Amino acid sequence: MANVTIVGVGPGSKEYLTRAAENAIYNADVLIGGHRLIEMFNSLPAEKITITAELMPVLQLIRSKTLNGNKVVVLSSGDPGFYGILATIKRHLPDLNVNVIPGISSVQLACARIGIPWDDAVLTSCHGRDILPLVAAVKKHNKVITLTGPKQNPVEIARALLAGGTGNRSVYLACNLTYRNEVILSTDLEKLATLDQSDFSNCVMVIYSD
Repeated sequence: MANVTIVGVGPGSKEYLTRAAENAIYNADVLIGGHRLIEMFNSLPAEKITITAELMPVLQLIRSKTLNGNKVVVLSSGDPGFYGILATIKRHLPDLNVNVIPGISSVQLACARIGIPWDDAVLTSCHGRDILPLVAAVKKHNKVITLTGPKQNPVEIARALLAGGTGNRSVYLACNLTYRNEVILSTDLEKLATLDQSDFSNCVMVIYSD
């Protein structure tokens, strides 16, 4: 069975790449990933394929390149197994043997930056997903961590949680981790709900009871 390798490239900066990830990437014949991830390795000689909204053609390219004997590496932001591309490839390309090199997830780094443990947290994602399951989780648990998205941004999430009856909760926001515009913010749902939505993107949101 042909092998494809999925590499977690971490939260964004090359400083957070593992040695195993670097070895796989630098020895690849074909690199496949989102535009931002491909840009990180523009200087490498490997063929580069950018993942767009049309995912099925890219999946077919992954299959054909792999079956033709190429060393194919699929780049995944954060860790491939945490709301990453691993589940999609396993579901759509069951004929391929998948090697996974884990990466540092944004949740790991966010909690490290904030200085809190996360073994007691419920982990979720609102990126491209309905917010309602998050509302239920926050009502039930003392600490919930979620990934946000362009539409499901922290301000909209705060408003939805308050409207859903969670009551005011404390919040940490960790945005644009490892980039120059990285922001770590300590606030609460009521204050967050009044802010400008455009101020936040690519955030990890920690919602907790004091």
